[in-house]
Amino acid sequence: MAVAKSTAAKTAKSATAAFEQVTAASSETMKENFDRGVAALSEASAFSKENIEAFMASATAAQKGMETLSARYVAYSKSAMENHMAAAKSLMTSKSVQEFVEKQNEYAKSSFEAYVAEVSSLSDLVAGLTKDAIKPINERMTAVGTFIQANAR
Repeated sequence: MAVAKSTAAKTAKSATAAFEQVTAASSETMKENFDRGVAALSEASAFSKENIEAFMASATAAQKGMETLSARYVAYSKSAMENHMAAAKSLMTSKSVQEFVEKQNEYAKSSFEAYVAEVSSLSDLVAGLTKDAIKPINERMTAVGTFIQANAR
């Protein structure tokens, strides 16, 4: 009977030690997972903040681009109207039909050339403005790709 009590006591101690070991390991694992979760949440929050900042930078660049395009349009329209008025005055002073036709042809040619030059210039400007507006978003997309690759391992 004494042997049975001794065996029971050893078994109880062994079971208690195993329980304490499992409890300690479980607590440690839970703490580690909680800490990793908090770190991941903090990283995700910072990442989201950077995304929002990139979209705001993109919107700001787009707004400035639209302001630039609008100013260019107004300036070109004003210049074209002034040229049109000057041409009309010049046409009125023509002394012959031949002179009128020559002035008209000269005005039409210069107006067309100015229009083509302005459209070409605006095309380059729009391409540059679009590139500037898209740049922050492209950088964030690259960061997302890098983030996914780093965390996929």
